[in-house]
Amino acid sequence: MIPARPLSSAYARGAGTGAHLDAATNLERLERLERDLDGVVARASAAWPEVRIDAVVFAEFLGGRVSPEDLPQARAEDLWIACATAHANPKALTVVEARYLPDVHAALGKMGLGQDRIAEVKQGLRRLLFVGDEQSPPRISEYRGAGDLRAWMRVTAMRAALKLIRKDGRETSSDDALLEARAPEDDPELAYMKAAYRAAFKTAFQEALESLEGRERTLLKQQIVDGLGIDELGALYDVHRATAARWVAAAREKLLQRTRRMFMLRARISSDECESIMRMVRSQLDVSLHRRLAAD
Repeated sequence: MIPARPLSSAYARGAGTGAHLDAATNLERLERLERDLDGVVARASAAWPEVRIDAVVFAEFLGGRVSPEDLPQARAEDLWIACATAHANPKALTVVEARYLPDVHAALGKMGLGQDRIAEVKQGLRRLLFVGDEQSPPRISEYRGAGDLRAWMRVTAMRAALKLIRKDGRETSSDDALLEARAPEDDPELAYMKAAYRAAFKTAFQEALESLEGRERTLLKQQIVDGLGIDELGALYDVHRATAARWVAAAREKLLQRTRRMFMLRARISSDECESIMRMVRSQLDVSLHRRLAAD
């Protein structure tokens, strides 16, 4: 007789692999899955003692979002509160309002939105995240634990704000950052970064550039500002073109790594959110680099 494994069964339902786990399933794998789910539940419930949900409900929620291999490293705390709010748990909604929405309010303020517009966006965000409509379930149910929940909510709020701004087309009491965020050619996430983190990124990039050694800055300037190719740089420094290419690549990588580290510290964002922003701006770095090196 196979012992009851309620969490594994619920997880399987959530994953769409069937409501019943029978003897044909590898018993050792089932035992491991049950233990891992037990561990995730224990971690999550300990992090949110004031928010109670059924462990079976949570396991089913995990089934559609986290692979068995990733369960030991899953963002248990974030997934727990997401599950609770997706099921309209009153205490969870109160906790989210108190812990997460102040960050959203601050991020919207950085976009230059007035208090009335911020209140409008936040109210729409509450409906979008926690209520949904006839066409779609609450957006919080789409959270899969791939990144920090706090950052996920901020980005969702920024997208909602940008959609609202573009929909009505009215001028607001915005600064240059918001006007730039409204440009139709901008990707919403890129516009969010420009509006919310412009100053922090600018400072981090300048500090990273200044931290490079003299020859590294010179190499970048010669390539980007003076337009020298790898062959010309090799001849200038009397080295093989492969060596010159390696020097330039190393200087660029050092600049990116130091910008990433300093930006994350200045903006106080998670590594996941930082990586997302760095991917978005990487293609535009040469423009900023040209301007700064030309003025050096």
